[in-house]
Amino acid sequence: MHPLTRLLLPATALFASAAPLFSADTVELKQRWIAGKQYFQTMQSAQSTSIDMGAQKMENKTTTTMEMSLAVRAHEDGARKRVTIKYERVAMNMEMNGQKMGFDSAKPGEGTDPLGLAKTLGSTVGKELKVLLTATDEISDVENYDEFVKNFPPSLVPGMDMSKMFTKESMAAMMKQGALQAMPGKPVAPGDSWPYATTVELPQMGRVAVKGTYTFKGMKDHGGVPCAEITTAGEITLDMAKADAASPAGEALSQLGMKVEGGTLKGTVWFDPKLGFARDAQLTQEMSMTMKNPTDPAATLKVPIKQEITTTLTKVGDVK
Repeated sequence: MHPLTRLLLPATALFASAAPLFSADTVELKQRWIAGKQYFQTMQSAQSTSIDMGAQKMENKTTTTMEMSLAVRAHEDGARKRVTIKYERVAMNMEMNGQKMGFDSAKPGEGTDPLGLAKTLGSTVGKELKVLLTATDEISDVENYDEFVKNFPPSLVPGMDMSKMFTKESMAAMMKQGALQAMPGKPVAPGDSWPYATTVELPQMGRVAVKGTYTFKGMKDHGGVPCAEITTAGEITLDMAKADAASPAGEALSQLGMKVEGGTLKGTVWFDPKLGFARDAQLTQEMSMTMKNPTDPAATLKVPIKQEITTTLTKVGDVK
């Protein structure tokens, strides 16, 4: 309690001395990247779409698993840090109207992969992405961006250039998957909230913007570790008008009149204040996409999309 308050309100000070101080009930939430440590994460997503085309209803389901390691080292300048992200495994399974296909980089040669996903998404396995952090652990740059995107082979999907699907900003945003997009900037007590907002440019798709609010529910045991339980509720917008109209993909989006509406984001993040890292995150994204009916230009199709994303910190070790 502030000394001046003690002088002005002695009765309140006396009561406070017999009860826990408010500051003891607050928690400081701060992202920490510890030099010399290596973090191992697994991100799993499950996406489902349903397209009602009158007499026919198309159900599509896609599940993706990505395992990655993030090694933190001190930068040569003595102030910054370098995080080397390595994609250890990528697996994707798709089910389209009962037809199953997919691939797993850990099991090369197995499965049915008519879309050539092993050659596109699978090309990232074993590759390293180097991200620079400021002295305050903020992402400042992707150091080897040009080198990394050269690893992508030509897309097997006409008009989709894999090297143009990502930007430095989108890659930096990927690093934040499963983490808090913004910190409160001060100790928080149960019930406290703070806002967040991110915008990512995807040249062939448009501009993705997410804004919402985090709410600290309190400290809870999560897998045997004291974690801050933080819920999130936000909105997602995808402005396809920002797509590169000169690209085949952007032209196709324009011709189909694609729009995304009603995007929402909800979920929970379990943040370990002692480690300074999110241990677990379970997020659900929902939106509705509208487009012209390819078989009847006068009609409009509405495609509800739901995606559940779980990101788990599986291990923390020393950099070898």
